[in-house]
Amino acid sequence: MARKKSFAVIGANNFGIAVAKTLEDKKQSVVVFDFDEHRLNSHLAAMPGVVGIVLDATNKTSMEKAGIKQFDGIIVAFGSNMEVSIITVLNLLDLGIENIMAKAKDLRHKRILLALGLDENQVIIPDIISGKMVATRSMFDIDIDVQSVDDDFISTTMIVSDPGVIDKSIQESRLTANKEWNIIQIKRNGKVILPDEKTILKKDDQIVLFAKITAINDLILKIQGDESLFEN
Repeated sequence: MARKKSFAVIGANNFGIAVAKTLEDKKQSVVVFDFDEHRLNSHLAAMPGVVGIVLDATNKTSMEKAGIKQFDGIIVAFGSNMEVSIITVLNLLDLGIENIMAKAKDLRHKRILLALGLDENQVIIPDIISGKMVATRSMFDIDIDVQSVDDDFISTTMIVSDPGVIDKSIQESRLTANKEWNIIQIKRNGKVILPDEKTILKKDDQIVLFAKITAINDLILKIQGDESLFEN
């Protein structure tokens, strides 16, 4: 299991709260900063493991006094207010902080954040990511959980339900890693298994895999079976 880390989420909007909730679910230490105390209290009422601190992120001195440098990761969740986002990122960079992830509302906003000094992988546009996932999922014969997607590959989870692979090894099931796919891990009864080709597949195993988009439908048939095509 990865070591517990501390994260600062700056901005208690829907995106920031979704990030904070996910980190809390992963047993990480999370503090959410926002200038609006009412918004903080209302969002965090159902998240007892998350600390909320009232803070104006455009004030560099206040950020430094709040101990912003202590965190392992900082997520700047502002998007609709580009000016606040830019000033917040500038303040973090002025304080010598590099472990930043920032939300951008569009490509123009992203270009500005990149010009400030952030790397490509430090800036995300949620609408573009969501759009890619929706478009990709629509290509498949059934609804599956898509964790990430790029132009050629996706990360997804499938449930073992086809009798043809149950109680057989990955090798026997012809699911050994190749250029088309790779099984990353198997979740079984709350435990995580790092598989090899001799690992036996059990009914209801959750297979987390990284695969080419063009191979997904065939993998669905192999792992979940024909009946999955007609489930809703």
